[in-house]
Amino acid sequence: MIKNNFLICLGAVLLFSACDSESNHVLMAYPEQESAAFQEFTRQCSSCHRPPMPDVHIAKDWQAVVARMQQHKEQRGLVVMSDAEQQQILTYLQAHAKKEVIE
Repeated sequence: MIKNNFLICLGAVLLFSACDSESNHVLMAYPEQESAAFQEFTRQCSSCHRPPMPDVHIAKDWQAVVARMQQHKEQRGLVVMSDAEQQQILTYLQAHAKKEVIE
């Protein structure tokens, strides 16, 4: 019984360690992590969810996404982003967006 409890605890520790390493790995993939724009992006977006990778959308789509997130913040009674904060985040996201494929 003690051996089984030890193995369960050890498995849990390893599982949580793996998750932590994986989330750190994902964070490392964000571009320009030292920039003020990245810091603002993570500060604003992590209040509700993990910030998306900039390359999940093409540049022209980010404006609608940022506007939609602003609406979500307002609906939830959270402090909304200023125009300057929105523009800083949008500029960051568009600079690192998925490249549009023109066919």
